[in-house]
Amino acid sequence: MTLKIAWGITGSGDRLAESIDLAKSLQKRYGLDIDIILSKAGEMVVTWYKLVGSLKQNFRVFIESTPNTPFLIGPLQLGKYDFLLICPATANTTAKIAHGIADSLLSNCVAQAMKAGIPVFIFPVDQKAGKVETLLPNKKKLTLYMRDVDLENAEKLRHMNGIAVLSSPSEIESAILEFSEEKKRKSMSIEKKKLSKTRDSSVR
Repeated sequence: MTLKIAWGITGSGDRLAESIDLAKSLQKRYGLDIDIILSKAGEMVVTWYKLVGSLKQNFRVFIESTPNTPFLIGPLQLGKYDFLLICPATANTTAKIAHGIADSLLSNCVAQAMKAGIPVFIFPVDQKAGKVETLLPNKKKLTLYMRDVDLENAEKLRHMNGIAVLSSPSEIESAILEFSEEKKRKSMSIEKKKLSKTRDSSVR
């Protein structure tokens, strides 16, 4: 049973290459159908890191024009995607979602997916206190110091119904496996009910 995933990428250089490599690996390993959605900043950062070619060679890529363009809200709400994933999610996108702002493509996708009961998984890059080291496109290290306000927004996401916050991109695989098993169970349950109705009809 193939899972169709809408995978959003925002303008974070931190964990970017890791996230893209993971998407390619998981798609190949589990036969996933993944569409990549780039925010405006995401497109700029992916270009800066010279990863555009890798994305377009492996996925269908949609690039934000307006909060409703490309029109992905319709397919999301109609259940064309099994779930929406944003990895990595910048502090800016995290803040918008945490405060109910939907004025960008990805924040709007999250809002509308939640309204339709479509599961949402988010990996906010700024969620742990302290500092982190990330690599710039020239491979030089950059130390980032977490802001309290960003940590608070990431925590707010954890208390929002319909959103699962991931502590690391490495948790995506287990989330996919769990979701896939749940989808199989629901499908089997539906088939059993159909079979039961068919038998009842034949008895009558």
